[in-house]
Amino acid sequence: MRRVLGILMLAGTAQAAPSPSWDDLPALLAAAEAPVDAELRACVRDKLPRTIGISATRSKGGSTSVGMPIYGLGYRGPTPEERCLGRASAKIQLPPLPAEIDHVLLAIEIGTQVAFKEWRDVPAELATLLDPDRRAALAACDRKPRTVRVMLDVRKRATTAWLPAWQFHSDTGDGSTPPDQQRVKRCLTRAVRGWRPPLLPRVIGELELSVRTSP
Repeated sequence: MRRVLGILMLAGTAQAAPSPSWDDLPALLAAAEAPVDAELRACVRDKLPRTIGISATRSKGGSTSVGMPIYGLGYRGPTPEERCLGRASAKIQLPPLPAEIDHVLLAIEIGTQVAFKEWRDVPAELATLLDPDRRAALAACDRKPRTVRVMLDVRKRATTAWLPAWQFHSDTGDGSTPPDQQRVKRCLTRAVRGWRPPLLPRVIGELELSVRTSP
């Protein structure tokens, strides 16, 4: 009896396997999709395989908010399928985004999985991309500390780095770029022009980086 109790106590102290994180993106997406797989399949009525896009954004508290962007709605409004997928995808839970990523567009595969090599480990890819030399080049563009927003997406079968214009606009809200920010913008544009990140896999549509620099 004591031996049985001992075995039960040992079993109770066994630790559960750690949840997948951003260092294994395929496993993370598979684990995130699994709890809502039945709901997603019901939405598309077995028209499989199917890919849907989700938007993952860092919230003020550091958690990740998830939603499904629907493009081109215009006057028509969402279809019943889009409403169904939107409700199901809002239940997807993702861990906090890696440091210096504020937003990412992801593809959720329903009924299949996509294998890929590059960007499997997102933090490691970022560490390689944002090496000390590239960080120093960004920091040299402004005499004050700042957060540089860099977008990564795929164009012509290559990952492109570019700077959203709004980060250089005047605080007045008129969309103008002050002379000092024009200079910074030109310098930062030159700094990111030579970036050649690995090709983003089809499950990553866009990455918004938030790189903090200090002269």
